[in-house]
Amino acid sequence: MGLKRLTVNLRIAVIQLNPQIGQLEETVVRARSLVRRVERYRPDIVVFPEFALSGYSFHSRPEISAHLCRPQEGPAWELCRQISQGLSCITVMGYPERGDDQQAYNSALVVDEEGKLAFNYRKSFLYDTDEEWQCAENPAGFQTFELPLKGKARDRSGDVHDVKLRSAIGICMDLSPYKFEAPFHECEFSTFQLEHGTELLIVPMAWLHSSSVTRDTADPASQKAEIANSMDRLGLPLHGSQNQFQVDVELRDGTCVKECPDDGILPSAPSDAGAASSYSDLSRPDNSNLNYWIMRFMPFLACKWRENWFAEKALKPMLAKFKGSRFTYLGSSLKVPWLFENKNALLVLCNRCGAEDGATVYAGSSGIFKFNGQHGDEETILDTTNRSVELLGNLGKGHEGVIVRDVSFEIERDL
Repeated sequence: MGLKRLTVNLRIAVIQLNPQIGQLEETVVRARSLVRRVERYRPDIVVFPEFALSGYSFHSRPEISAHLCRPQEGPAWELCRQISQGLSCITVMGYPERGDDQQAYNSALVVDEEGKLAFNYRKSFLYDTDEEWQCAENPAGFQTFELPLKGKARDRSGDVHDVKLRSAIGICMDLSPYKFEAPFHECEFSTFQLEHGTELLIVPMAWLHSSSVTRDTADPASQKAEIANSMDRLGLPLHGSQNQFQVDVELRDGTCVKECPDDGILPSAPSDAGAASSYSDLSRPDNSNLNYWIMRFMPFLACKWRENWFAEKALKPMLAKFKGSRFTYLGSSLKVPWLFENKNALLVLCNRCGAEDGATVYAGSSGIFKFNGQHGDEETILDTTNRSVELLGNLGKGHEGVIVRDVSFEIERDL
């Protein structure tokens, strides 16, 4: 018995949808169609967005009430169970939950290969829209769970092992500062996951594009008009692209499938155009949001400043203010400059696309990332160019679609 380094090999499918409220059956049909496009590749994990089937922009409890379901009831549960049983895979999907306490939650199901509930996570940090329908915060806060995987790990001798990955679900706003009020550098979600040794992070989202109308929009009517103009230029209805699937498959055996819809658009708007005009090039990811998402995982990113903090004993006063609730600051502890050094973690971000209400525009750009725990004393830029994060692939900002990747990462186990 002793600590061994194992290589975990997984095939992950991420499905990007544009669900609309009141169009459940149509959304399920498109979801099934995308699963059929990749079922031949036998993914180990299939991930769907936040509120993947119901649509997201509910503005009152009466409006969402008919969509609330208990964890093992309703359309999300049935579809996840069918996908998991049909492909012998793990399926993750966001849905609106009716709790036993009559509270309503923004939740995500994790369904195992046999179609059984493996975990149910409730969103901890709520966005403005969640609060409009009186969504409750997760009373347990951020969580981790063990995800059993059969025969997916190998040691250096080539022997195959079953493993339980230390896993976590986060939902959209969980990545951001609490209520947008907490200090940016506290990185609550990623710090929690770093300190708990999480190896697989799965994040369903309904994350906004910069052109979206929000509570902070100075002139909502003008912005809505710009959104309508953007969709018109793209030749799309006001709710955005549906049924024009982007398919992106790269596998270890050399399989490569790239299907990209013709956007049918005029050249991109000039740089001095309004923010809504930037909603173009739908087959390309939203790099601004990609950089933000990665920055929110600062504790997992290489950063050479940590060596100075450690050498100068600057961490003790920084950590003191947390009164024992955490033992790291941006990945540094009192014992080591970077707690994540020489470790690996996999991040799966699954966002929705399209638009709702003629006002809410989503950023798509779902993707798969690997934190490699390297270059800790070299990097200063905390975005997607940081060499400690490997971008394994992304969908574009505006089309429904699916991306499939073979991924390898290392874990340690006492065997």
